[in-house]
Amino acid sequence: MSDATQKVSAEPLTGKVRFDYIKSNFFRVIHVDGVHGGIRPSGTTIHMSLFSERNAIPKTEEVQVTDGRVVGPPISVEARQAIVREVEVDAILDMGTAVALREWLSKLINIMETISKKDNK
Repeated sequence: MSDATQKVSAEPLTGKVRFDYIKSNFFRVIHVDGVHGGIRPSGTTIHMSLFSERNAIPKTEEVQVTDGRVVGPPISVEARQAIVREVEVDAILDMGTAVALREWLSKLINIMETISKKDNK
């Protein structure tokens, strides 16, 4: 067996394990205002779409120009007549991952609530 090959074993891990976190080429920070999704048709995973909400950005604007160079306020605007929910990422979670995520979020929410109570005194 070469140095690059490790023996696979059914024995439990002992000692230490090191994890390196490497950002993918698609890594970015997103703001999350909400989530949409549910249990997938297979019944074995959860589909979760995270979105941010914002007002619609105009598709076009027309402005008046005076004195050949001064741009005034818009005189006509074409924009969506809705609030935009921009889906930032889709995530598929198995039950174990969903439970771990729930526990992690619950722990952080409890800490935030404790801090908030202290700040309100």
